Amino acid sequence: LSETNNVELLTEKIPEDQVRLTMVGFDQTGDLSLICGLLFVYGFDIQQGHLFTNQKVKPAASSQSRAPKPSEKSKSARKFVIVLEVKASDAAVQPSFWISYKNDLTELLHKVESGKIQEAVGELAKRVAAALHDLPQASQMLYPVEIELDNDTDTRYTILRIQSEDTIGFLYELTNALSMSGIDIARMVIDSEGNKVSDVLYVTDDKGEKISAEAQQQGLRAAIVLIKHFTHLLPRSPNPEAALLHFREFLEHLFKQPNWVEEISSLERTSVLSALARLLGVSDFLWEDFLRLQHSNLFPVVANVEELKNRITFSELKAELARELAEATSPEDQQERLNAFKDRAMLRTDMRHILGHISEFGQFSDELTDVAEVVVQGAYEICDQQLQERYGIPQLETEDPCRISICALGKCGGRELGFASDIELMFIYEGSGQTTGPEMITNNEYYLKLVEKFSKTIKTRSEGIFQIDLRLRPYGQAGSLAVSAEAFQSYFSHEGAAWPYERQALVKLRPIAADEEFGNQIVRMRDTIIYSGKPFDVAAMLAMREKQIQQLVKGGTINAKLGDGGLVDCEYLIQSLQITYGHRNPGLRTTNTLEGIDSLKELGLISPDDYVKLRNAYIFLRRLIDALRMVRGNAKDLTVPPQDQEEFEFLARRLGYGSHTEKLQTEISMTMDRVRDFSRLLAPIKAMTIRTNG
Repeated sequence: LSETNNVELLTEKIPEDQVRLTMVGFDQTGDLSLICGLLFVYGFDIQQGHLFTNQKVKPAASSQSRAPKPSEKSKSARKFVIVLEVKASDAAVQPSFWISYKNDLTELLHKVESGKIQEAVGELAKRVAAALHDLPQASQMLYPVEIELDNDTDTRYTILRIQSEDTIGFLYELTNALSMSGIDIARMVIDSEGNKVSDVLYVTDDKGEKISAEAQQQGLRAAIVLIKHFTHLLPRSPNPEAALLHFREFLEHLFKQPNWVEEISSLERTSVLSALARLLGVSDFLWEDFLRLQHSNLFPVVANVEELKNRITFSELKAELARELAEATSPEDQQERLNAFKDRAMLRTDMRHILGHISEFGQFSDELTDVAEVVVQGAYEICDQQLQERYGIPQLETEDPCRISICALGKCGGRELGFASDIELMFIYEGSGQTTGPEMITNNEYYLKLVEKFSKTIKTRSEGIFQIDLRLRPYGQAGSLAVSAEAFQSYFSHEGAAWPYERQALVKLRPIAADEEFGNQIVRMRDTIIYSGKPFDVAAMLAMREKQIQQLVKGGTINAKLGDGGLVDCEYLIQSLQITYGHRNPGLRTTNTLEGIDSLKELGLISPDDYVKLRNAYIFLRRLIDALRMVRGNAKDLTVPPQDQEEFEFLARRLGYGSHTEKLQTEISMTMDRVRDFSRLLAPIKAMTIRTNG
């Protein structure tokens, strides 16, 4: 051994198609897990073995501490000797095979030495998952693990005696659990007979001390079982590497809780750990910016994962928020309770989606939209109540109450919210007048204050997730935050200042909060404006699409939303048909795209064959975008990664294609080709425009 050569090994063939592997190296916390895991990746089954280290115990590096640099090693550095008897194929005795194993192990150990412990652990977890993926005998069954702690037999070490059913990768799972728990293994005796394993380990904590405190022993037992079982379920995760690393952080946070013993025991079920493996492996974004920040919300839901099978209805959500707000003791408390409710409800819905409890397409969007509508109404009531205490009730010049409608647009208006969607809103009030006091201000001033307060009331943990977007109001960011009904009608009328794409956006307008009757009046006003019988301006739409592609889509890439043949082309086609034919067919005046496609077929405006292709293309692109958003956290970058990149592999797994990345790539290409072909449906509208203008 030397500074540059951190491990050496010797192999010899022994009876019964086994190999005796002798290995020496510099000892570091977690190295046994790397050795065992890599042996499994190479196709070995460990039958028996012994591990020895220097008798002098040194404090071992934990996952947070700095690993010693190679130059710091000396002849006095702690070393290990491992002798293992493993089952192997004939090819395993070939020198080239072991050279490859040694090179891979050396690389992993060097990463640990340089402080890149999590990178090494994650890389191996990914390779183990890949090796397990194609094994039919790999079961999700979690067998009991018997753990006996003995502090009497040896003066220096705590002795762990572990017995369990032998399962694929057992020793890797066990040693990984010990490594993650900060346990240092000084000696180990490995023995398996039939389907039983019986291992004896001489261990200390990361300070080189015995594990003597009762709470420490209790925690170690629970952690070993929990982590071993979690590791066993990793292959079912979309990204095993990310899941394992996020699970480390999850446990670190868990162990800081005052009641962690009770909490950890509630996780020891297959359904719970399997759910965690899927949740924590979905994406780095989901963990870093969402789940990790919500332990108080995440843990109760995960621990009662069976309850996720049941949907919480709109009325139940309203009642829950009403109870929360009724218990508030101050405006600040109201705001905190509102946002806590929002985070809980969104997290629960996202988890139902990730864990497969929402099978029907569109239901996930329905549930997210229910949450959005309840939160928007709750925020409005909080803000309106606070403003009325100071300014009184807004009144029209007739002294009738001045009503307001909060209208959703975009994905929220169409009940098509997905993961990391923003909430596009427009605040429309009835007309001019002033408030009743004590402080009297104009209605415009009142509702301007209301929108400003509303925007500050709803807090977003991360950009793009439930972020309030008011840019679709008249004149965009240059316009008033609150819009009178008269200004709305004047701006969006065909003689008004609105651009064609702004009028087109009104297809999605749907009242969701405040005065329901006044909201219905706004819808009738909208219908008069855009469903007038005038053909859709195809030329303006195509010019805008060309500009979007040139400015927002990087050359040589596929953008699932904005690219040629992407979701936007699908939606714009449907909206163009709705606007053109909606004057005579009220059934087309729906804000939901799928309902619009259904109506087009029922009215004979598209053929049955086009109906099936258009509907399938829309659903596929929505699912693709939802999966991309889950990784990146917002809709800013919906570029499909290249097929040869690892990110594309994870995308394929999230979408149910498994390892068949080529099938996903083919489906993307075919779908976008079909959407491009649908442009032929615009030809009749172009002809109508020419006749109308002629």
